[in-house]
Amino acid sequence: MNHTSSQRRPPQLSIAFMLMLMLIFSFVSAGLFYASRVPAIQDEVSMLMTGEVPIPTDEKPARLAQITFVMFTFTSPLLLAGFIATVMSILQWFERRR
Repeated sequence: MNHTSSQRRPPQLSIAFMLMLMLIFSFVSAGLFYASRVPAIQDEVSMLMTGEVPIPTDEKPARLAQITFVMFTFTSPLLLAGFIATVMSILQWFERRR
């Protein structure tokens, strides 16, 4: 039996990593909250749950909200990664100047 593996410290998460995870989960939950307000997505979820096709409404505002949600969902991780990388670069630049 290998005794060195039993004495190994358990993995630890840094505060920065936990804050980054909280930020990512807050963006995801904001997107899900917005999705719950989009009429087109509400219709699709109700059709999935009940099996009944909802009565069609005016499609123009519903589709605009759905397009906005899809664009937010696809672009927010990229924008968030770019923002975090920029902030980290600025912080490293300030540390090098000291």
